[in-house]
Parts: sequence; C-alpha cells; structure tokens
Amino acid sequence: MRAADLLRRAARRVVPLEARQAIAHARRAARDRARGIAFADARGGGEWPARVRIEQRVMPSAVIEAKLANLRLGAAAVDASVIGPGERWSFWHRVGRPAARRGFVHGRNLVDGRLVAQAGGGLCQLSGILHHLALVAGLAVDERHAHSIDIYREEDRFTPLGADATVVWGVKDLRLRNPHPFPVSLSCALDGTRLVARLRCDGEIAPREVGFVRGPASPGRVRVWTIVDGTRAGETEYQQRPGLVLG
Repeated sequence: MRAADLLRRAARRVVPLEARQAIAHARRAARDRARGIAFADARGGGEWPARVRIEQRVMPSAVIEAKLANLRLGAAAVDASVIGPGERWSFWHRVGRPAARRGFVHGRNLVDGRLVAQAGGGLCQLSGILHHLALVAGLAVDERHAHSIDIYREEDRFTPLGADATVVWGVKDLRLRNPHPFPVSLSCALDGTRLVARLRCDGEIAPREVGFVRGPASPGRVRVWTIVDGTRAGETEYQQRPGLVLG
C-alpha cells in the first residue's frame, strides 16, 4: 500500500468526519474558482409549464420522520432553481451544508459500507430524483456518484436501481448543465410521503426514454446499464447487501 493511502487511512481514524468534509469542501471550492466554474443562482420559473415530472414514495422506516424533515428542507432549497442556457447547477451550492444549526436532523446515511446517523441523512433521495429528472429532460450530468452498496429489497425500492445519485457534503456532488437554448427551472416539493420533482420551461422538451438494465457482475454484485433513447449512457456496479440496518 502506498504511503499516501496509509496517511489517508490514519487521518480517517483521527480527524472527525465533519472536519474532513469541511477541508474537502474548501479544497473543491478553491479548484472551482481556479477553473472559473460558477453555478446558477437564479430562482423562478413557477409559471412555466411542467415538461417532465417524476414522483417517488418515501418508504416507511424507523427514521422516516427524520428523512422527511431533511427532504422538506432540501426540496425547499432546490425548488425554483433556474438554470440558464449553458449554465451549471450544483446540488450542494443550492442546498448548502446540512448542519443541525440550519434545521437538518440526524437520519440514515451510508458511510464506508455502514449505515450511520448523520445530519441531513436521507437527502440522497432528493439528489437521486433530480438525477433521474435530468436524464429524462435531456440535461447534461457533469457529476454523479452512485451508491457503492445496494441496501434495498425489491419491495422496499422507491426508485430504479441505477437512478440513484449519492451526495456527500464537500466530497460528492450532483452537478447538472443546461444544454437547451432556453432556461429551465427545477421544481421540488414533498407532498406527505411523496417526493415530487418537475422540470419547467417555456421551450419545448421531448422527454427522453430512460431505462435501467441489470446484469450480473460477480458474486454478490450487480451491474446496471443506463439506457437513454436506446443508447447506453452509463454503467454502475453495486455490492448487494439488502436489509442492511443502522448501526
């Protein structure tokens, strides 16, 4: 093992996760500034027609109230995000750090192969539905990270395997870009236990046909191909550990 890897492992044991994330966020922000990368900040578009709509259930669990609270805050932060032609959009730029002082509560997050309680737990359902919305609406996905582990049984699955997009403050983001010649608006809301995402715009968008096709990888793992309008657009591999519990 390389010395750099050993140092990273040692730091993970000594430096708290929140501190490591803050350092990673500062480094990433500095890289973005150096590269001239900026993100859309405008809001509006509520009067535009909804061209694409995706809805998901928030599945019952022991931490559903915490997840609903975090999704409600996250959806409110994302709602009415306007992305102009050619502009970039960042999940964390819009949502901000999921800290307790901002009202986020401890929910379930997957960290290093374990389910742990963290402030903002459950926001990955919001980033995942936005990723799926972007694929259907023809937005460019500049950054997306899949979960490394699939923890769901089929009866508990709220979105197709392969549509997910995990986000980790300072480390993993969901970043989209608008290739259309007109602005688009992301509309998000929590309706009871249903999460609803819409893409609104004044221009015409023909929704893409998006599918997720599974195939075996190796024992205990599964590979998923993302198919957009009949063309393979991405590939993800997951370790399968259905029923993994918090602890």
